[in-house]
Amino acid sequence: MTGSSIHAVQFTHVSRHFGEVRAVDDVSMAVRDGEFFTMLGPSGSGKTTCLRLIAGFEQPSTGSIQLHGAEAAGLPPYERDVNTVFQDYALFPHMTVGENVAYGLMIKKVPKAERQRRADEML
Repeated sequence: MTGSSIHAVQFTHVSRHFGEVRAVDDVSMAVRDGEFFTMLGPSGSGKTTCLRLIAGFEQPSTGSIQLHGAEAAGLPPYERDVNTVFQDYALFPHMTVGENVAYGLMIKKVPKAERQRRADEML
């Protein structure tokens, strides 16, 4: 760890409401760069909504989301340096799990050997 106070992802009092439903309610958390972070909870507890907020597919109703120290409000998904792996592991059913995991790196033109190494490390 570098000791830097800037986090890769930081939620500060983030809420996301869909009408009367509070999918995410006043969540504050910080994830350091390179840290392995897991969200556990029952169905409907807001895990997927949090991931969608990080990716920019949803916008918070209240609160602040920062990516590497910069406010992410209004930043479209394609301008965020984050990758999304959907819950259905067979995003591309004609590809192996490893190829699905490495897909985002391929799009970013990471060399094949590095993609393979990083995908293997995650699996």
